[in-house]
Amino acid sequence: MKRRYVYNVVAIVLLLACSQVAKGQTQLATVQLDNYPQMVGFNPVTNKIYVVNEPTNELVEIDGITFQPTVIPLGATSQVSGDAVIQINPLTDTIYAINVVNNNVAIVDGATHALSFVTVGAAPVDLKLNLSANKLYTANFNDNTVTVFYPATDETKTINVGINPAAIAINETTNLVYVANQGGNTVSVISGTTDAVIATLKIGKYPASIAVNPVTNTVYVANILSSTISVINGATNAVRERSVAAYPYKLVVNSATNRVYFLRQLGSSVDVLDGTTLGLTYVPAGMFPDALAVDTLRNKIYAADFTGNQIIIIDGLTNTTVSVKGVLNPTAIDVNALTNEFYAINFHDGTLISFSGIPAALPYTLLEQIGQ
Repeated sequence: MKRRYVYNVVAIVLLLACSQVAKGQTQLATVQLDNYPQMVGFNPVTNKIYVVNEPTNELVEIDGITFQPTVIPLGATSQVSGDAVIQINPLTDTIYAINVVNNNVAIVDGATHALSFVTVGAAPVDLKLNLSANKLYTANFNDNTVTVFYPATDETKTINVGINPAAIAINETTNLVYVANQGGNTVSVISGTTDAVIATLKIGKYPASIAVNPVTNTVYVANILSSTISVINGATNAVRERSVAAYPYKLVVNSATNRVYFLRQLGSSVDVLDGTTLGLTYVPAGMFPDALAVDTLRNKIYAADFTGNQIIIIDGLTNTTVSVKGVLNPTAIDVNALTNEFYAINFHDGTLISFSGIPAALPYTLLEQIGQ
């Protein structure tokens, strides 16, 4: 039954994408939040958008049609956290948000807003949901562990990994979990069947971000201090190091085109790595792009240019760009393929802005040529 449900959602996405007409970006709404909003996510089934407010430690639910916000308190914290992370399970309508300083994960029922908590390790800095298995994995930076939470039974399991686990990626096709250990310069490979470490791989220095291409069964890691991208063969665990420009630290994967997009701490471009040839292309993206999102369906990449007060949209086929103004110091971005909208969080004035995206006919044929 669940599999049919997922297929129906995909069918709706394809139908809406095919029915799009060429048009520019329209600002749909501005939603006032609290100071320092962080991390935006959405539920494509309910069309609800979620943001965490700091320092008030609130989850804000925003209706995707009316854009009316509802504030859900997540409880008091011992100190302010600047590292909120959200994961959303659209099949169960559940929202998970980490609380770094209180060492727990808040669990919110999307329908009733009922709140509960699960205790995890020390300083959880990342969490990822295995949707197929209905498991949540949390990287606990200070005690070198990963906590696995099983929502069906409300139980947890602690897995010892490398030093300072900082980022997690999951290949649901192979049921493997990859953990980038920042202090140890390693990746721990966890079996999703046994929830035990089955391999530890040596990679570049100070890994900060990790992502998986499940189509090619390849894992990519951005290593800040060695200025490399580690390319891991998921079948053999063989590691290749691709040298790049200084300080790569955030990356995303477009599995449909086999391209990796990453940012650098001192860069003003979005760097594109070809997953087949490992060739590099540099796409100018304003002054200081600080967040990325990918619309795999339309082959569009969204970069939040913090210093330039704009969103840069890259066409994945041509690498041409368009600039969307009307944002102030954007720090987070996400794109909803179902509605063809993207959401940007403005650090400067504590708002979320929703825009219409750029439509394209499938598969990736441009309806209009977009240039700078």
